[in-house]
Amino acid sequence: MTFTPFDYQQLGIKHLIGTDEGGLFAGMGLGKTAMTLAALAHHIANGDSKGALIVAPLRVSLFTWAEEVARWDNFQWMKIVSLRTQEGLDAWHRGDACIYTINYESLFIPKYEMQDVKKRERGEMVTKRQRVQVADTGVIAKLIAGKRASHLPVDTIVWDELSKAKNHKSKRIKEFAKHRGKFKRHWGLTGTPAPNSHQDLFAQINLLDGGKRFGTFITHFLQQYFEPVNAFVPAVQRKWKVRAGCVGLIEDKIKDMVLTLRSEDYLDIPPTEFIDIPVKLPAPAQRVYRKLEKELIVRLEKEGTKVKAINQAVLVGKLQQVLGGAVYAHSLDTIIATEETKVVTEIHDGKIEALRQLWESEGREPMIVATKFIHERERILKAIPEAVEFSSDKLQDWNAGKIPLLVAHPLSMGHGLNMQNGGSRVCWFTLTHSSEEYHQLNARVVRTGQDQQTKVFHLVVPGTMDEAVLAVLESKTGNQKNLFKLLKNIQVLAAVRK
Repeated sequence: MTFTPFDYQQLGIKHLIGTDEGGLFAGMGLGKTAMTLAALAHHIANGDSKGALIVAPLRVSLFTWAEEVARWDNFQWMKIVSLRTQEGLDAWHRGDACIYTINYESLFIPKYEMQDVKKRERGEMVTKRQRVQVADTGVIAKLIAGKRASHLPVDTIVWDELSKAKNHKSKRIKEFAKHRGKFKRHWGLTGTPAPNSHQDLFAQINLLDGGKRFGTFITHFLQQYFEPVNAFVPAVQRKWKVRAGCVGLIEDKIKDMVLTLRSEDYLDIPPTEFIDIPVKLPAPAQRVYRKLEKELIVRLEKEGTKVKAINQAVLVGKLQQVLGGAVYAHSLDTIIATEETKVVTEIHDGKIEALRQLWESEGREPMIVATKFIHERERILKAIPEAVEFSSDKLQDWNAGKIPLLVAHPLSMGHGLNMQNGGSRVCWFTLTHSSEEYHQLNARVVRTGQDQQTKVFHLVVPGTMDEAVLAVLESKTGNQKNLFKLLKNIQVLAAVRK
């Protein structure tokens, strides 16, 4: 089958061909992989590129890119290998492949040892045992460090799902930055460029342009465009929002390097309906929840350094566990303790019954069930015999309509998987705080080729943490939609001026 790009894909291909430092902020399901392959094929065929290193989430790096190359006749001449295999490593050293893939985690793999380290304390030298990094066994150290650009078999690097590089403190990205100049082209692909806020853009754009637009320091970026929401807390704990006078300035700064394509503008697929399913919490579980909630509020109200953020995070997680029906605790009396255990204490099955009734009311249509905790998946699989735990080898059966309930954590199927042929129902058993995880999982079925109306259900206990997490997700989604809209408007105005 020959890849014949749609008009909007032609825009994406032309944009990538025309820029050495560019981003493609394209909605999920628009075909970012195929557009990138077309741009790479153009450069390689014309002798403008030796080849490309694709950095992507694990499953995408192992399967999606190779499947896309094999799918289209006009890309099959490009040899593609994974650097996680010996075949791929050998091809890198010979330089006989066009595309090399690797996952983000394999870029930098530190090895640590406990060593005696001398330190000065109170004017005296003391020796302490300390965890010290002694080696790096990642791709950067093994295949890039110590090599000149002319010795590398690639001159283009593609950051697939660029938002995975949104953390400006990331050690692996900092290690790559030391070798950035060895690559001629830097392309970034994502459908979720600002999953939490505009702050997420700093590290991603910096990775592509080396700091030309926003500088190399996050502090300067924040001072220029943002203002603190909570100015009276230590700097490391502050939350930031875009200053009123700076709305649109960030988008304007990157309009020349980023092409924005929104799914709703181009995909001809049925609309998606989002439905909250209220779940009643049994009385005993309500008492446990309120006691734990009170403990959380008390801790949040305390001031000073006595309260550690991890304790608050654990307590929030335990609130969600109680709502789901079980917690990691030896007994109900130990739930307040912040330490997690491997022991699972079951409290109720309210959400499991709600899931069963929902599935029955939907005519037992195939449904993806998103969970947060391992014990949730285990309890669902035990309670509903038709349920199947997700793994890569289940994809074919899912798309063939053979799996009625597919249970998974959103991270296990969040990027690059085409699952629209297997069903059009998604149920969030426990919601995630991550806008990226939320939208990526939903997009497995909301994409080109989906011919049914998609329904995304949320199991929500009214008046609890469920509603709070849902509100956070809606806020983050609104921010990202505004970003896409502003970028789109700025680019349209720029085109009109030309």
